[in-house]
Amino acid sequence: MSNTSFDRRSEEESEAERHDRLYSEIAARNSLMMEPRDWDRFDDEPRPWLPYESLVRMLGDVRGKRILDAGCGNGWLSVILAKRGAQVDGFDISPGAIRIAQDRAQLNGVERSCTFRTASAYELPYPDAAFDGVIGSALLHHLGDKARFASEMKRVMKQGAVAVFQEPFGNSLALERLRTFVPVRSASADDPDQWKQQFKYKDLEPFESGFEITTQEYHLLSRLDRVISWEPFQRAVGKLDRFLLGALPFLRPYARIMLLSLSPRPARR
Repeated sequence: MSNTSFDRRSEEESEAERHDRLYSEIAARNSLMMEPRDWDRFDDEPRPWLPYESLVRMLGDVRGKRILDAGCGNGWLSVILAKRGAQVDGFDISPGAIRIAQDRAQLNGVERSCTFRTASAYELPYPDAAFDGVIGSALLHHLGDKARFASEMKRVMKQGAVAVFQEPFGNSLALERLRTFVPVRSASADDPDQWKQQFKYKDLEPFESGFEITTQEYHLLSRLDRVISWEPFQRAVGKLDRFLLGALPFLRPYARIMLLSLSPRPARR
């Protein structure tokens, strides 16, 4: 059931304005040109302690498939998927993000494989059963009506498709609040202002009726990567995290990142 207690218009206007500002600042600081390593890295030996790499790998072989980049932002994932052989449709509520995504795709030579548009997650401008897969990064925790998005997403997915998401995970609000006092600049432009909105286990509920759900939690001790950037240390701690979070389930609520895999349930007859 959709959440009727929130103001959709206010939410979307606020998100569009905030992300227009953030993406304009990011575009002013960074080049949109990407390197072959950005998409070739997924052909290397898997590094399962890295959630970002695991997210892309969860889609499997995307060659010849049509993929929806939900909340595509500046088009980073879209370009990677296009370079790996997918036909990508990306949408975002931020017109500024869409302009940057279009520029990024053109600059990196995949403009014919990417189509971007400004759109609402609650009214996806795509036909039924259009996509072989859906991917999103840091989208779901922004949505006040997750049930509405879940319904729309299922509508545009083919039977047998998979949707994968990476979300900032804040099931322990006390721990998330404590993070704001760590004197290390975050890589996320709107963190720590958004710490109360992080994804939580209860946010899975709107997806349960329509999807089979699997989750993986990441970054327990790896939170220290904000302080210690030495790659061998990060690799060792990442591997330890995978062991601890697998062997000791009671630690999972204290992780920092969640990966979700959503497979549509067959329609009831």
